[in-house]
Amino acid sequence: MRILIDLIASSNTEHIRVVEELQKHHKILYWINMEGTVAIDKPTFPNTIFHNYHDAVKNISPKDINVSAFQPWGTDEITALSKWEMTFLIMMDKFYPYWSVTKRYDFYYDLLRYWGGVLGELKPDCIIFNGPPHQMYNLVLYTIAKHRGIKTILFDVTFRLDRITLYEDFTVGNKTVAKERESGFGGPAVSLEDLAPHVREHYNQVSGSEKPSPHHFAYFKKEHSPVRELVRRTKALWPFLKDGSIYERAVARLFKILKSNSKDEYAKYTKPVNLGKPYVYVPLNYQPECTTSPLGDIFVDQVLMIKMLSAALPDGWEIYVKEHPAQWPAHLGDFTPQRYRGFYADIAAVPHVRLVPVGVNTFELADHARATATVSGTAGWESIVRGKCSLIFGYPWFMNAPGIFRVSSVSGCHEALVRIASGEKPDIGQLFKYLACLDAVSFWGFLDALAHRPKTYDVEKEWSDMYHALERALSDAGK
Repeated sequence: MRILIDLIASSNTEHIRVVEELQKHHKILYWINMEGTVAIDKPTFPNTIFHNYHDAVKNISPKDINVSAFQPWGTDEITALSKWEMTFLIMMDKFYPYWSVTKRYDFYYDLLRYWGGVLGELKPDCIIFNGPPHQMYNLVLYTIAKHRGIKTILFDVTFRLDRITLYEDFTVGNKTVAKERESGFGGPAVSLEDLAPHVREHYNQVSGSEKPSPHHFAYFKKEHSPVRELVRRTKALWPFLKDGSIYERAVARLFKILKSNSKDEYAKYTKPVNLGKPYVYVPLNYQPECTTSPLGDIFVDQVLMIKMLSAALPDGWEIYVKEHPAQWPAHLGDFTPQRYRGFYADIAAVPHVRLVPVGVNTFELADHARATATVSGTAGWESIVRGKCSLIFGYPWFMNAPGIFRVSSVSGCHEALVRIASGEKPDIGQLFKYLACLDAVSFWGFLDALAHRPKTYDVEKEWSDMYHALERALSDAGK
């Protein structure tokens, strides 16, 4: 099989073994990798075109590709992929926040031209992604592949950062789990004792503790530790030191510090929490991030989600919105394209909505809520494990779990909230079946080098399990 690879082995050396094994039975045509992070012995892949990730982000092609033969796309071709245009344009905020819409479109059209040309020239049978496509170039690559019927295989983490599953379409998730949800998770009963020890441990930790610490936030704090932040910001400052603009930027930063910031604006609109009032808990997703772009689709605009919920609320209910605790530290409290000046004012102006203090524990808010609603945040998963239904607007790994209402309209929200108001809760028996099913289709491994590895971590088992899972998926793709 002819394979194109996106970012496999960009942070974990053991993943190189996976590609080495794949090469024994398949042809690795093209490999986008993050040079300078993991050393790849390129001569061992003599027939592979390598593309540096940092060049791919800027749409700089590798020297092995002759782009002169690639032609700009026409109206019909561009229109056929228009569903994801908005996601792409918003995704550009991360790298080019000051570009005009016209310039963003021009960059998008150039990416269509390049990746459409690459796929047309190399004709891969399958593209393997190291996660949901959340960079500009790989979102374009993914959407073109889907439109042309080229198989895609995506990795994703599940209930633990060290459990990985595969799927072909991030809007569907793992096909086996999706089919089980459609069938209502039938079959023999599954008890807590029937679950594997690591699954039981996760369930007990989330469901049994009064205020458990979310594992994803612990990971965030590790990634953004003072030492890592110092190294990251020192690297970011180096280009400004070289070009002499550091002094100008230092003055601009000083003026920003003296002005009100997004944290100040949030504080202006917060109100005390009343846990005795019926409410829907809405924890905002951190942005920019994969969890809303592309996994949120149009609900990368979280204000739209809140307005839909407001229009669907039962009489007497409110919406409690809480900012993600990582949002301000990661951006130094600055206003950003996702947290523009007036963002919190817009939310506070929505009827029946109150912004609540960030210091209130997320589990306390979820436990007293009638339901949790989120684009794709893990608070939705934690809520159903703790016995409360969740409304999900995007495509998280747990979107096929029992107790989840997939919604995308006012009418869908209204129907879900009516059922929740009448007493509907997640079925614990179905939840155990879901966990057993998810564990069966997942395997040990890590997608990020920063994720915590236990002392018992087996590197050989990780690359071996990943390789065999890919071979099974490639076998299915060839049918």
